[in-house]
Amino acid sequence: MKVLHIGIYSVALIALVGCGAMGSGDKRIDYRAGAGQVPSLEVPPDLTLPETDDRYKVAGGEGESVATYSAYAKGDATGSPRSTAAASAVLPVVAGVSLERNGTQRWLSVNARAENVWPLVKDFLRETGLNIQSEDQSAGLIETEWAENRAKIPQGGIRSVVGKVFDNLYSSGELDQYRIRLERVKEGASTEIYINHRGKEEMLDADKNTSKWQSRPNDPELEAELLQRLMVRLGGSPVQAAAAVTEGAGASMGAANLLEIFDGSSVIVINDAFDKSWRRVGLAIERAGLVVEDKDRAKGVYFLRSVKAEKGWMDKLQFWKDDEDASLRYRVNVKDGGASCEVGVTDQNGVSNDASKQRLQAIFKHINQ
Repeated sequence: MKVLHIGIYSVALIALVGCGAMGSGDKRIDYRAGAGQVPSLEVPPDLTLPETDDRYKVAGGEGESVATYSAYAKGDATGSPRSTAAASAVLPVVAGVSLERNGTQRWLSVNARAENVWPLVKDFLRETGLNIQSEDQSAGLIETEWAENRAKIPQGGIRSVVGKVFDNLYSSGELDQYRIRLERVKEGASTEIYINHRGKEEMLDADKNTSKWQSRPNDPELEAELLQRLMVRLGGSPVQAAAAVTEGAGASMGAANLLEIFDGSSVIVINDAFDKSWRRVGLAIERAGLVVEDKDRAKGVYFLRSVKAEKGWMDKLQFWKDDEDASLRYRVNVKDGGASCEVGVTDQNGVSNDASKQRLQAIFKHINQ
């Protein structure tokens, strides 16, 4: 009888494994599986609903929803503007969005003002399962919390079945974090969106009994995947988004050279116009692991803040992450020279020193990536 039971259980387990294997998908990104779901608060019947912040609500008539940004911009049929106090049930998409490339660099060009794009990007991150750790709308910067990409966990048959009950037993040993930067262009009429990835991986210590998290190189494929999904979320065609990611490298980048000038300081000379140079410098700053605190495109300045030193073999290569005063600030100056631009780094007082020179070298290392 026991043999019969064992046989029945074995057949049932094999069937479950087979079903699990058949149902496994081929996703490259899955952060929602590991994201904590916070239940919505229920308001007792004897209390009124709390007031909410109306700054990021999309205007619309009462009981209506706005499906497109163009419909929102036109207002109602009478031509009168919609009330900003009325809430829309659906966040709008923008009128036009495209994925641009320059060499290996990618970004989204959105035909809408940054104020309208900002809440859409935040909503997209939440839908993707990425919680926001910090944000600064005036600077156009968003940083997500560290998250595990559950799509990287091998999806075998046993994993598919057991993971439904004991999913926390499985881990990819990697964490991802994203920094999103919004840039105003064309006098604020349109917006460029950049996504930069940072990674960590869990490594065993020498004793093989303990582990620690160490930095790993950024993953351009994850950046491209998120840009593609965001393009679709903003109203772009899924086919066009996929084609934009896989098509050629686009326009070639002008040469960049690191030069030492007469006073002993250094500058980077980029053979590109200001728009391209500004974009390249911004991406190089992020890829170097430097933190942008604010920026002023009109004056060509990125404001950097110092970062806390981290432990790990990758961080040893990032020599600017020392024990310096965290209150120190630095400026990356992009000077428009017409056909070329000159890039320099100084401290907050406009002085070039060893620390600023190290940051300039780190930017130059990534300027052509």
